Amino acid sequence: MSVTRLDALVHRTDDTRSTLPNPHGVPVTLFANRDVPIELEAVQQALAFVDVQGTIDHIAGAERAGTIAPFWGDEVGRLERVVLTPDFHRGGGIPVGTVGQARGFVVPQAVGNDVCCGMRLLVTDITRDELAPHLDAIHRPLRAVFFQGKRELPMSPRQREALLRDGLWGLYETRDDNAGTGLWRHYDPRAQEADLARVHFQGVLPARETFAFADYIASSGATDSRDSQIGSIGGGNHFVELQVIDEILDGTTAHAWGVSANTVAIMAHSGSVGLGHPVGGFFLDRAREIYPRQLKHPDHGFYVLPTRGPHAALGARYLDAMRNAANFAFGNRLFLGLMAVRVLSEVLGRDVGARLVYDAPHNLIWPDEGSDTHLHRKGACPALGGDPALTASPFRFTGHPVIIPGSMGAASYLLAGEGNDAALCSACHGAGRSLSRGKSRHVDERTYSETLSRLRVVAPIDPTAPDVRLRRDVLAEYHDRLKEEAPYAYKDITPVVQTVEDAAIARRVARLWPLLTIKG
Repeated sequence: MSVTRLDALVHRTDDTRSTLPNPHGVPVTLFANRDVPIELEAVQQALAFVDVQGTIDHIAGAERAGTIAPFWGDEVGRLERVVLTPDFHRGGGIPVGTVGQARGFVVPQAVGNDVCCGMRLLVTDITRDELAPHLDAIHRPLRAVFFQGKRELPMSPRQREALLRDGLWGLYETRDDNAGTGLWRHYDPRAQEADLARVHFQGVLPARETFAFADYIASSGATDSRDSQIGSIGGGNHFVELQVIDEILDGTTAHAWGVSANTVAIMAHSGSVGLGHPVGGFFLDRAREIYPRQLKHPDHGFYVLPTRGPHAALGARYLDAMRNAANFAFGNRLFLGLMAVRVLSEVLGRDVGARLVYDAPHNLIWPDEGSDTHLHRKGACPALGGDPALTASPFRFTGHPVIIPGSMGAASYLLAGEGNDAALCSACHGAGRSLSRGKSRHVDERTYSETLSRLRVVAPIDPTAPDVRLRRDVLAEYHDRLKEEAPYAYKDITPVVQTVEDAAIARRVARLWPLLTIKG
C-alpha cells in the first residue's frame, strides 16, 4: 500500500470512534480515544483483511461466468462488519483486537493457532496483608509446580477424550478417574459444577469428533498417567498472575460477583497451547487447496472456508476441530488456577478458598444460532450485557464480566459488559503492544534494569541459581523474553479502558494490581 499517512486511512467520527473507509463497502469501526496510539501497520493489516470481500466477489464472478467449479453455491459469502478494539495492534495474520462478522464462511487465520486463548479470574479468601510476608518464599514452589514437573496432574484417556468433546462438563463427569490424586485433590466437584455458570458457553463447546488427537488421547495409556500438555501457561504474552483487588469502582456489581477490596485474586491468561497449532495449520492448508486454481491467489494471503455450498463439510470440520482445541483451553485455564491455589495453600499452611469470577475466550469463532453468520474475535473478548430473560445466569442484571489485563507492571481491570451492538458486543483483551517483540529486546539496559527491579517474576529458570548464573546463553534468553513482555512494550492501559467505558462497551467494576507474575 502506497499511502502512508494515518489520517488518510482513519477518519475520526467522535471522541471514541473512527472509521476505515474501503472500496468493498464493509463497515469498519475503530474504538480508540484520542489518547490511544494507533499503529499505521495495524491499520494497513486490517484493511488487507477487509480485502477478503474483494476476493469473495472475484470468486463469485468467476463462478457466475462458469470459468471455475462451484465454490459458493446458491449464496455468496459476505464480510458484514468489522470492529477494531482499543488494544488494536499488528499481529500474526490479522491485527490483535479484530472482530469480524462473516456470513457464509469462516477464516481460520482470523482466529490463528492459539484457539480459545482467554482470561480466567478467581478471587481468594487471602488478604493482601496475609500474603505479603510470603511473597519471597512463594517463588520456589510456584516454579516447581508450573515449570519443573511438580504439578502432579494425571489425566486418563477417558478424561482427555471427555475434555476434548465436552469441555469442563466432560472433566466433571469423568472426575472420579483420578479423584484424590495429585492436583485433583484441589478439584471440588460441587464448586466446579457451580462455576460452570461463570464460564462462557458454560465451558462446553460440544464436538462430534476429536480431529487428529487420537494419539494424544491414547498416549497416557493409564488412568493415572501424567499429562504433558494440560496445565501449561504457554509463551508470549501468556501468564498467571497473583493480584490484589486494589480499588472497587462499582460496589453493587462487585458485591454481586463476590469481589472485595484488598483480597488476592488469581488471573490466568492462556489457551490451547500445543493442541491449537495442528487445527490452525491443517485447515489453513485446506483453505488454500480449495481456492480455485484458475484464479491468482490473493495478495492479502487470507483464505476462506465456506460454511454452505459445495465446501460446507470442510467448514464444519474446521469448526468441530476448533471446538476440540477450545474445550482443552477451558480445561487448561481451570487447572492453572488450581495450581496457583495449591501453592498458596501449601505456603500459607491452610486450605485457600477461591471462587471463579469469570472465564472467557478472546480467540474464537462464535456462531449466531439460527443463521449462517459467524463472529470471529482475535484478541477481543465478549462484552455481553445483562438479560433478565436469562434466569439461570448470575449476570442477568449486571452484564457479563470483562477482564482487561494490563502489563505485569500495571493495573488490570474487571468490567461489566454493556452489550453494545455497535461494538459487536466486544471489548479489548488487554492494553495492546506499543513495541514489537524485536524492538522490545533492544531497549537500553538501564531502562530494562530499572523496570525489572520493580517486578516480581517467576520464570522457568531462577536467574540467581548458582548453576544458571554461569550460563550467559541461558541468562541472555531469559532476559530477552522478559524484555519482550516488559511494561514499556505495552500501551498505557488507562486510555484504553477509558475508551471502553466512554463508548459504553463495558463499565469499570474493580481495579487489580499485580503482586507477582508467572511467565512461561
